[in-house]
Amino acid sequence: MFYLLLTASQIPAQQTKAELKNYGLVVRGQVTDLEFCRHPTYCTDKNQTKFDVKLKVEFSNEGSRPIIFFAPAVDVLPDRYWLGGWSLSVNEDSEAENIFSDGYWESVSGGDYYKSLAEQLDAKAPPAKQTRVLQPGERWSFPDEFRISFDTESNQRFSEHRTWKEMQAFPMKLWLRIDYELSPWNVEFFRPDLIRRLQRRWKPVGNVLVERKREDRFNKFRISSEPMPIDFSQARSNTDQ
Repeated sequence: MFYLLLTASQIPAQQTKAELKNYGLVVRGQVTDLEFCRHPTYCTDKNQTKFDVKLKVEFSNEGSRPIIFFAPAVDVLPDRYWLGGWSLSVNEDSEAENIFSDGYWESVSGGDYYKSLAEQLDAKAPPAKQTRVLQPGERWSFPDEFRISFDTESNQRFSEHRTWKEMQAFPMKLWLRIDYELSPWNVEFFRPDLIRRLQRRWKPVGNVLVERKREDRFNKFRISSEPMPIDFSQARSNTDQ
């Protein structure tokens, strides 16, 4: 669930850098909790070191036009957007080289969930139950969580990933970026190019988030957060699970 934090404020007429890149949307976050994973099912492999990360995430419209969000629409995560990627760097600079990156993205699905959603979205105006509008100057805040997994001493999954042992060569306080997919692109399994058609159809209301140039058969929209500090030396040991 989203929480409205700030009412609309005056926005300059000229387009900002964020507006030119992501329709004015900026994603920021804060690590609110970090703990070693001790889950009896998912975190018993001694060859892996895992951390459960809890976040407070903020979506901020720093552009001059409203942004039309599709409501969280993932059949396995009906109340959350797909947090599909994360990366760690030594420097706060958003262009800094990553020392570790991982993630996974949603697969193509032809399930009834997306078939029904496609029918509901294919409307003249943004349907209230399936969309949210973020006005210029407004912010939404919500909690989220994910798990970072390192191979402990030797690579078990991907040879290009640094192990937790190799990560010890870097400071324990690093900078984390997370990546979201904000488009329910699986609806286009049933109605091809629907999201881009909605972008044109709903333009008088605001900007629909969609990639500037489609990279495959589906119209997606992925966005990275600004870097946020994460300190692995402060990770708690979860003994309750």
